[in-house]
Amino acid sequence: MRLSVTTDMFNYSFNPGLDEKLSLFKGHGFDYIHWCDNWNDDVIYTGDQMREYAKAVSDHGITCLDVHGTATHEYSIDALDDAGQRGFIKLLENRVRFCSEVGGDAVVVHPLRVYGPNLEKRVHRSKKALESVRGLCLDLGVTLAIENCSRDDHHILEDYFSLYEPGFMGFCYDSGHANIHGNLDYLMGFGDRLLVTHLHDNNATGDDHQYPGWGNIDWEQVSGWLKELDYDKPWNLEVTHNPGHFKGTMDEFLEKTKKSSRLF
Repeated sequence: MRLSVTTDMFNYSFNPGLDEKLSLFKGHGFDYIHWCDNWNDDVIYTGDQMREYAKAVSDHGITCLDVHGTATHEYSIDALDDAGQRGFIKLLENRVRFCSEVGGDAVVVHPLRVYGPNLEKRVHRSKKALESVRGLCLDLGVTLAIENCSRDDHHILEDYFSLYEPGFMGFCYDSGHANIHGNLDYLMGFGDRLLVTHLHDNNATGDDHQYPGWGNIDWEQVSGWLKELDYDKPWNLEVTHNPGHFKGTMDEFLEKTKKSSRLF
C-alpha cells in the first residue's frame, strides 16, 4: 500500500528543518507527503520560497500530493469583516499557487462552523470567498478539498457539493474528526468526491492525531469503505508526534506509524 505522511509530523515537538524531515520520511519508506506546514498561521510563501520548497521535495525523491490551506482566528472562510475575508482569500490563493508549484492537485479547506450566530450570512460569505479563487483553481488544475471538522458540518458539505462541480471542489476525509463527532455514516456519502485523506486515531475525546491503532477508531470499517471507492492516491497519515503520547525518537515514531498501516 502506498502511504503519505504530513510534513508537520514533528513540528510541535522536535521541530526539525525541512531537509531533515524529508530525509527522515524518505529513509522510512514514505515517498509521498501532504504539505501541512503553516496550516494555522498567516505566512505567505514568496515565489522564491515556493520554488525552493518544490526543489527540496523533488531532490529527496518525494512527491507532494496535496497542501493544507490555512485556518487562523483572524482570517476565516466566513469572516464577516472585509479585512478578515480579504486575508483569507489572499492566503488561499497563495496556497493554491504553491500547490501547483510543488506538484500537488488539491488544497484542503476548513468549512465554517454550523453552530454560531449569523449562520446564513456566514454561509454566503464563505461561498463568496470560495468563488473568488475558482478561476485560479481551474486555471492551475488545483481542486479545493473541504474537510470535515465539526459536528454537523456535513450539512455545509452537502450544500457546497450541490453547488460546485467536482473539477473545482471535493472532499477531505478526516478520520479523527469523524470519530469525535460520530458522523462517519453521513460522511461516507461523500465518497465520490474524495480528494484527500487525513487518517489518524484518537479516543473520541480529543483531536490527538495519533497513529492508527492508538485509539478506538474502527479501522476495519474505515479501510473497507476507502477500498470500495475509486480513490487511487496514496493514503495520507496525518499523524503528529506528541511527547505526551509517545516518548521515543523521530525514527521510532516513524516506524510505529508505518507499522500501524497493517490495520488497513
